[in-house]
Amino acid sequence: MVTRGTLSPDRPGPRCCCARAGALLCALLIVSALAACSRGDEPESIARSFVEQYYVRPDLPKAKTLADGLARRKIEAQEQLLQGVARSDGTADRSVVYSLHMTRKMGEDRIYFVYDLAISVDRSAMKKRAFISTTRVKDGWRVTNFQDEDLSSDGRDPR
Repeated sequence: MVTRGTLSPDRPGPRCCCARAGALLCALLIVSALAACSRGDEPESIARSFVEQYYVRPDLPKAKTLADGLARRKIEAQEQLLQGVARSDGTADRSVVYSLHMTRKMGEDRIYFVYDLAISVDRSAMKKRAFISTTRVKDGWRVTNFQDEDLSSDGRDPR
């Protein structure tokens, strides 16, 4: 004789346990996927933050927190040159728009990013291309070198 029982919310049956295990497994997969994505995007996030702090705002002390090696020394040299110089925040009549032009992976621990910048100050405008080198160091990803060059108004290198 086969009897069929009813499942009550007080007494979970096999279906209820399977549903809970499935939901838990799904949640774990989502969390691990998000963690993997954030690790993969970290070099680009560091480069983008550096562009924000160095070119857009500009805030040398904050940019320096994202830098290591030669990039850090370049910022420190600029800070020394600016010591004792009265400055405004530099952003009153300034606008910077940027976009990622290119990414190049050079092994597992070094990624280069190239950004196009359109900078407007007062009534003048210029276009630049910024080269940002990121490297995995003991504390995570950092900008280890950067430089920029002027571009002509049509975006081509003037040389």
